[in-house]
Amino acid sequence: MSLIIRSHRNNNSHHWASVIQSQREKLLAYLRSIVHCPYLAEDVLQDTFLRLSHLSGEQNQEVTNPTAYCYQTARNIAIDMLRKHARENWTDLDETAACEYADTQENAEDRLIEQNLNRRFVQAVNALSSRHQHVLSLYKLGNFKQKDIAQICSISPTLVNFILQEVIVACQSALAH
Repeated sequence: MSLIIRSHRNNNSHHWASVIQSQREKLLAYLRSIVHCPYLAEDVLQDTFLRLSHLSGEQNQEVTNPTAYCYQTARNIAIDMLRKHARENWTDLDETAACEYADTQENAEDRLIEQNLNRRFVQAVNALSSRHQHVLSLYKLGNFKQKDIAQICSISPTLVNFILQEVIVACQSALAH
C-alpha cells in the first residue's frame, strides 16, 4: 500500500514540478511583490511545491487549471508567511520601557464622531445633482483644473466655479447640523 502511495506522490511531484518549473521566474516575481524579499519568495515557492505534491489523487483531478491553482496556493502561503512573521516580530512588553509607547489609538467616541461626519458628508454629496457630483469628482479625484473641467463638461469656467462653491456650501451646511 505504501508503495502505491509513494508512486502516486511521485507522479504528483513530477506534475507539480513541471508546472512550477515552467512558471518559475514569473512565480518568483509575483511572490517577491507580495513578500518583498527574494529569499522569502524562494521559501514560499518551495513550500508551494511541497503542499501541491502532497495533494491526493482526487484533489489533483479537481484542479482544472494547474497554473492558476499554483499561483493561488503560492499567494496563500505567502500571506500566511507574512502573518506568521508579523506575529513573531511582536516584542515582549516587559523588555521595553513603558515610556517608549504612546497610546495612539483614538477612543471610541472620536471614532463615532468621525464616522458620523463621514456619513453626513456622503449623504450631502449623494444629495447633489449628477452634474455637481461629476464636477466634484473631476476636481477632487481627477485633480483637474477648473478650466479643464469646463472643457470636459462643455460649460463655462465661471459655471464650474459656481458649482464648486455650491458643493462647498452644501457640504458645510450638512456638516454643521
